[in-house]
Amino acid sequence: MNCNPYLILILLLILAPAAVAQPDGSDPSFSNPDTKPEPVPFKITLFIPSSNMIHSDQVLDQINTLDGEGVLFGTSFGLSQYNGTWSTRHINRNNFSEGLMDEYITAIEFDHEKNLWIGYSKGIQVYNGIYYQTLRDQQLFKDLRIRDLQRWHDDMWVATGNSGLHRFRNGAWTWFQPMTKNGPEFYEVREMVMDPLSDSLLIATADNGLWIVKSPYDPVLFEQIAPKRGTYGEMKQVKRDPMGGVYFFNDTTVVHYSPGPGFVPVLTTGDLTRARIEINDLSADPFGTIYLATDDAIYIWKNEGVYRRISRFEGIGTSEVVRTVTVDSQNRVWFSTAGHVGYYREDPEGQNPILIETAAPDKAPVLPVPTGTPLPVETPALTPDEDTGSRTGGLAPILDPIIHAIQAILAKLGIAF
Repeated sequence: MNCNPYLILILLLILAPAAVAQPDGSDPSFSNPDTKPEPVPFKITLFIPSSNMIHSDQVLDQINTLDGEGVLFGTSFGLSQYNGTWSTRHINRNNFSEGLMDEYITAIEFDHEKNLWIGYSKGIQVYNGIYYQTLRDQQLFKDLRIRDLQRWHDDMWVATGNSGLHRFRNGAWTWFQPMTKNGPEFYEVREMVMDPLSDSLLIATADNGLWIVKSPYDPVLFEQIAPKRGTYGEMKQVKRDPMGGVYFFNDTTVVHYSPGPGFVPVLTTGDLTRARIEINDLSADPFGTIYLATDDAIYIWKNEGVYRRISRFEGIGTSEVVRTVTVDSQNRVWFSTAGHVGYYREDPEGQNPILIETAAPDKAPVLPVPTGTPLPVETPALTPDEDTGSRTGGLAPILDPIIHAIQAILAKLGIAF
């Protein structure tokens, strides 16, 4: 039967006061609080897509602003920016030359001249802060579907559909035609990133394994580092490691790669949980911590183990499935779920284990062409629904260890609860 924990406390005080005062150190129900690491407080800030917030929870790309103070989001409904307030750009139907060419953005990247490149399913726009230049010539791009953009020194590398890679340098375009003498032996790039330590371009393909380009200068050489049917060739995604190298991963496995050591296994989903889950995205911070977006929660991997699991019960929204995760230049960990976009941030000076701030519209929005907006309104911290084995706040930190001890003692006395 279920017992009120306060009734258990009263029973213990009557039946076994000495045992409460001096618990048996060999009983696993008792733990020395001095041996348990103190959790670092953290804060989660949530935004509900609306006319005065980000306009979509489908985030397809994310980069820092040039000043490092803000974040740009390429979404399924416009280009959103957050720098303490939200603003979003859309198609300008009154003057198409002064707005986006499409609402659905697949990739974003700044070039060496501080122009913003915006990729779509039918071409590219280059925005200089005033005007948009549109690039959608079928003769220029053999496939207009822009899959990824990556700056490399003064060059911009563009992954397009199933036509391999293009490079823009000094006003001229070069197409690296797949399956030609000097071209790559792949058609479709899933993702590409720069390794900051070796100054190399790492590529995960959809059809032929993993590749590296060690120099941007002609003649460009494409070197395969993992064949499609090899141990690591099935990795489909790649993310930069700020400490050097990159992380290749698929839905179950993460490995680290750098040109010297090569591939080093990092983790599998079995290291995170016994449940059957899939990895959707990954991001690493400059201190070696890995953040994993899964269909179960956000897992934080630190010092070769799970440091923290953040699920909807900890305040990431109403969905368990985390689609994306990205660490920004201020070490905020941005994530997106169905219905929410937000960020996690550790707060060593905080007083509470969890503080959740939400920013929500007052009513269902109509989404016009947006302008800058005021700061999100903070609401009281959210507390997840509790079950009989979970108590937070109030006297819980004091009562929980006592109640656990009481339950163990009553069990030894043959008292069912």
